[in-house]
Amino acid sequence: MRFISTATVILVCAVLAMSQTNRGGISGTVVDPNGAAIPGATVTITNVGTGQIQTLTTSSTGTYSVSSLEPVTYSVMVEMTGFKKALLANVKVDTATIATANVVLETGTVAETVTIASDAQIISTESGTTSRTIDERQLRDLPLNNRSVLDLAVTAPNVTGDAGSEDPELHPGNQCRVLT
Repeated sequence: MRFISTATVILVCAVLAMSQTNRGGISGTVVDPNGAAIPGATVTITNVGTGQIQTLTTSSTGTYSVSSLEPVTYSVMVEMTGFKKALLANVKVDTATIATANVVLETGTVAETVTIASDAQIISTESGTTSRTIDERQLRDLPLNNRSVLDLAVTAPNVTGDAGSEDPELHPGNQCRVLT
């Protein structure tokens, strides 16, 4: 009995350790102009910084998903016979999030490419949460008087207030709130 209990504890700890990661992913759906799913399309995901490539194929419902991606910028190329290539440039993957990259393929020859440019989504269409990545320049340029990471929260959209200190005993009246 003791062996089973010990083995269970070790297994649970191993699963918890593996689930905590700094990686993210990209998922999406590939459809034609009428909204019909395109199964068997080739999706090529390229790390913009390193050039590392991952290739996969859409499922019977036109969906694809790749996980364990470094939190950097990627490009997503989608190809299918009878359709123009589609390129989504600058798909930003953040830590522990899944970026959505849906593609509508236009009919035409494979030699033609449609480039789709977009900014990073501030609101996740899958979960409805608001998020924002703070880049290196903002970290350098923002005045962080008390070196509190909570001061960075007020740089996100719809967040107001004085973050103050992480220790509520130092500044009990300071609060951040999200405007809805």
